[in-house]
Amino acid sequence: MEKYSFKDYDVDGLTFLMSNRKEVVKSYQKLISTLGEHLDDKTRILITLALQVTTQQPEAVKIVIPKALKAGASSDEIIDSVILTTPIVGLTGIIKLLPKVLDELKKHQDMTKEGS
Repeated sequence: MEKYSFKDYDVDGLTFLMSNRKEVVKSYQKLISTLGEHLDDKTRILITLALQVTTQQPEAVKIVIPKALKAGASSDEIIDSVILTTPIVGLTGIIKLLPKVLDELKKHQDMTKEGS
């Protein structure tokens, strides 16, 4: 018998995995941390952001943007990383995810102002 109930499906996928399959998330995080080891953190994270945009992953974009900011990326560098994907995802793909990117940047800006 599984150790979870169908009520667990009310949570988002990451919360479910962390609660019920933590080893999967830990293995994934370990793998990701070893990729791009010859790049500085900011460059690696901006590339990751662009890849998330090409696969149209809004949830991942929301996770990667704070990491990029923490690594020293500016808002312009983050937006440019998103725009660089235009030949792959087209203008429609950019238009779809850009509001989420801008929301995350605004959240960070608002948090920074509160902390000042």
